[in-house]
Amino acid sequence: MPVNLDTAILVELNSIAVSSPDLSEFQLFLSENNLIKGGLFMVAIWWLWFRQDKAQDQNHNHNRLVVIGILVGCLVGTFATRVLTHLLPFRPRPIYAADLHLSPFLWQPVGLDHMTSLPSDHATLYFALATGFFFISRRFGFIALLYALLMICFPRLFLGYHYPTDLIAGGIIGTIAACVANLPFVRQLFYQPIINWQQRHPSSFYSAMFLMTYQINSLFSGIRALLTYLIGSGA
Repeated sequence: MPVNLDTAILVELNSIAVSSPDLSEFQLFLSENNLIKGGLFMVAIWWLWFRQDKAQDQNHNHNRLVVIGILVGCLVGTFATRVLTHLLPFRPRPIYAADLHLSPFLWQPVGLDHMTSLPSDHATLYFALATGFFFISRRFGFIALLYALLMICFPRLFLGYHYPTDLIAGGIIGTIAACVANLPFVRQLFYQPIINWQQRHPSSFYSAMFLMTYQINSLFSGIRALLTYLIGSGA
């Protein structure tokens, strides 16, 4: 996407935001509510895990392998995005770009001025989730992808947190991560032993899976904060 189109979209959306405070309030609500963002995806993850398919054992095992692949894809995609944020040149968030003259009229985002805009970790994570659902059901995956676009990515564009190209880049990373994590040989080689371990040690497995989905719901904020504290304190 050309740079002028990248910025033109933001300027136009910002003008709409200035003239439509109710719409802006709604987009701000969507961007800050973890239940609306990751909560529904995590409900879907757990529902797919315990869903009993009419075909019984074979499809049930396949669905569980895919669910593990979805979680792994989220982890791999998020890790790749975090690495890229340190390797790529710093890109200020649009809302802090002086040349765009965007109006933060309803919100004052905390901490984003020190965080690079490219690529979007939100787009990475939720595209990884939505893409993973395609391996179970195309209809389910399409609904999840549409939800990620309208309810998660668009508010961040509307509020000036990201350029369109930030979201596109994050979406590509998440999609690739989900596809690689759900390759058939990867599922059989790495995830089937996890299924076997789950059957022998369900309490340990479900504790770990709960922690994983909890961290995904918060974009691994707890883990990132812990690592930042340990590194900063010299531990």
